[in-house]
Amino acid sequence: MKQSKLFGEQIAKDLAELTAHLKTHESICEQRYTMICARLKRLEHVLMTSAGAIILLLIGIVIKGF
Repeated sequence: MKQSKLFGEQIAKDLAELTAHLKTHESICEQRYTMICARLKRLEHVLMTSAGAIILLLIGIVIKGF
């Protein structure tokens, strides 16, 4: 009986430690996900601006060519 009680206590201790580790991991992943989304939005903005500038330059070249 005593051995099974100790085994149960060890499982509870391991479970509490694992839960704490998982919560920490989720928190870190949430922060990283937020940072990645911000970077992607910034990259999307740069690409759209560049594409718009290229399109306008090409239209200017076509108009001057005629």
